[in-house]
Amino acid sequence: MTHDSTRPVDAHDDTGIAAVEADLDSTRHELADTLDELATRLDVKTRSKDKVHEVKQQAQVAAGSRDVQIRGGIAVAAVITVILLLAKRKRRVNAA
Repeated sequence: MTHDSTRPVDAHDDTGIAAVEADLDSTRHELADTLDELATRLDVKTRSKDKVHEVKQQAQVAAGSRDVQIRGGIAVAAVITVILLLAKRKRRVNAA
């Protein structure tokens, strides 16, 4: 039997017992959280799936922005072509 150097808890001291029980409950919750976090870190299969999903999302966003840039460039080229054709037609009409 080990001897505890802290003050012994009096059986009639309800606040002391409640404090110890609250401390134990808090410690249990902290330990459970720590174990859950360790289990998550050690779950390589799930972590790799999450990473693959993240990379796929990043690739989709990048492809989407390139697609928008390409469509925008095509639209600008079309507008410039129409403007140049109209200017050319106007010069022919004025020259005749």
